[in-house]
Amino acid sequence: MGKKLVKVVAAIPSSHRHLRMLLFFDDGEVVLLTEALVAGIARAYIDVVAHPTRRGVVLCADEVDGKPGYAKTQLVECGGEEEAVAEVDAFLERLRLAQGKPS
Repeated sequence: MGKKLVKVVAAIPSSHRHLRMLLFFDDGEVVLLTEALVAGIARAYIDVVAHPTRRGVVLCADEVDGKPGYAKTQLVECGGEEEAVAEVDAFLERLRLAQGKPS
């Protein structure tokens, strides 16, 4: 089985203005997320679960000319609902096959 998330730490570091989030995994790996990335993930979550019919969204990292003080790289919508559902379905199928689970 794959690695497991064991802890999430979110804070605004000293001398910073924006949130950083650390994801700690059971194999010792730590992933650092910026506020812009976390906000994009939150937007994707809300866009899908709060919508009465929408089942997916695809966001891609892109350089944007934004407001001063904001990250230049942001997650912006770059694909539709059908693409999102197909990509997640395909990944879950590959995972099922890799784990030797029946259909």
